Amino acid sequence: MAWQSITDNSIEDIRADKKSAKSVEKYMVSKKALYFEGKYLPISEITSVSMHDSTYNPHCCCGRGFPVKKLKIEYGTDKPLILMLEKAENAQKMMRLIKEAEN
Repeated sequence: MAWQSITDNSIEDIRADKKSAKSVEKYMVSKKALYFEGKYLPISEITSVSMHDSTYNPHCCCGRGFPVKKLKIEYGTDKPLILMLEKAENAQKMMRLIKEAEN
């Protein structure tokens, strides 16, 4: 799979970096990038990360959904990256991994 950066910047040796990444649900975080859905966002591009409560409705209609956490990741564009995580602990873990990688 060829990973594509969602910004104009890319990182060198994507294979080695991805091997060092830690998984959190369906996402991965390394020292250099945040990986999701065949794409990645270089950590150096991230300006802020915030966590929000939300509800996921799997059938997109009225009825009962289940609570999820969403991470809003700002990276200098008009539209932030929104990632959905099922568990609050995983959202907190992912925020921690991103903040550690930024330092």
